[in-house]
Amino acid sequence: MPAKDSETITKWYDALSKNYDELYGEEQDKKHAKVLQLLGDREFKIIVDVGCGTGRLLELISQRSQFGLGIDLSLQMLNKAKQRKTDSSIQLVRADASHLPLQGHIADGVTSVSMTESGPTLEEQFNELSRIATKRATLIMTIFNEDRTFRKQLDERSIELVVELSDREQLYLLDGSKHQVRASSESSALV
Repeated sequence: MPAKDSETITKWYDALSKNYDELYGEEQDKKHAKVLQLLGDREFKIIVDVGCGTGRLLELISQRSQFGLGIDLSLQMLNKAKQRKTDSSIQLVRADASHLPLQGHIADGVTSVSMTESGPTLEEQFNELSRIATKRATLIMTIFNEDRTFRKQLDERSIELVVELSDREQLYLLDGSKHQVRASSESSALV
C-alpha cells in the first residue's frame, strides 16, 4: 500500500476487513503464537492491543488479563472484532495509534502486531505505546521495514529484537520486569 495517511489506511482496511482473516489469518496466527510464547504464563491487569484488527490476538491475550482493550483505526475491522468477542471484559475503541485517547501508564501489557511501519509515524506510535505502558509493563510490537536509526533508539531503550518474522517485519520485546518502559520526551500523548 503506497500511501500512509490515516484516511487511506482506514479505507484500505475497511475494504479488506471482509476477507482479512481468510487472506492473512494463517500468517497472523504464526505471529500471535510468537507473542504468546514471549508472554509465557504472565497475567495482566490491563492489556491493550493496538492495531487489533479483527481481534484474533486480543481474544487470545485477554484470557490472561482482567481487562482487554482493542484499538484500531478501521471501524470495519473493529466490527469483525466485535463479532469474534466472547469475553465481556474486552472493550474496543476506534483510534489512531499516533494519538491514543488513554491516560498514561495504565496498561501492564501492550501489544501491536503488523501495524507499525518505518517512516514518519513510527516514533509517534512507539511513544504512544510506551506512554500507556506502566513502568514494569511488557511491550511487544512488530515493525515493518525498520530502519537502522530507529533500531539504535530501540536498543538505547532496552527494546530487544527477538526475531525477524520475515524480510520485512521484525518482532521486538521490552520486558518491563527487567527494564523500565519509557517514552521519549517528544511524545505526542493525549492525556
